[in-house]
Amino acid sequence: MTELLAVRVDRAIKRRVAQVAKEMGTSSSELVRVFLHAVAKKGQLPWTPKEDSQEDEALGPLARRRDMLEYFSEHSPQGE
Repeated sequence: MTELLAVRVDRAIKRRVAQVAKEMGTSSSELVRVFLHAVAKKGQLPWTPKEDSQEDEALGPLARRRDMLEYFSEHSPQGE
């Protein structure tokens, strides 16, 4: 059984992701499903956020990234 997941995202990001997905021959929804499966499988983000990377707008302000890094370091699966 599947469920609907609704998220708010900046319009420009939504359009850019739709464009990239189309170029990849898939959809934005499928990219989100792939991401969610990766998080569920690993129990963490499929990449390592960098708290000092000013140009990485995907993760938001530095304070939020620090909070995320702290959370993921405290909740990452043992042995990984």
